Amino acid sequence: MAKIKIIQKGRSGTIQYIEGGLFNKKTYEFYWEFGGADTVAMIWFPKTNAEWDKAYPWAIGRRMDIVKDMAEQVRKQKSPTSTLKWEDGIVLLVSKS
Repeated sequence: MAKIKIIQKGRSGTIQYIEGGLFNKKTYEFYWEFGGADTVAMIWFPKTNAEWDKAYPWAIGRRMDIVKDMAEQVRKQKSPTSTLKWEDGIVLLVSKS
């Protein structure tokens, strides 16, 4: 299982998704921002497989597997009572009402 590291700089930051060991580490960074109203946070990711595959050849064909894993790890660590809402290139952590 990959690790994530959440870096906060004010009301936004990055989420590092890290696979592999010391000598074969692969990292992808997702941009995130805090939301408003019932949205706890928003996390952006590439909208298409082609865009993902070009930028991250080590993860070809795994875009949504990685994004889903990252989003679920963030939810469990930072907002376990929230739900994930998927939009085009964005995943939202939404408070349960």
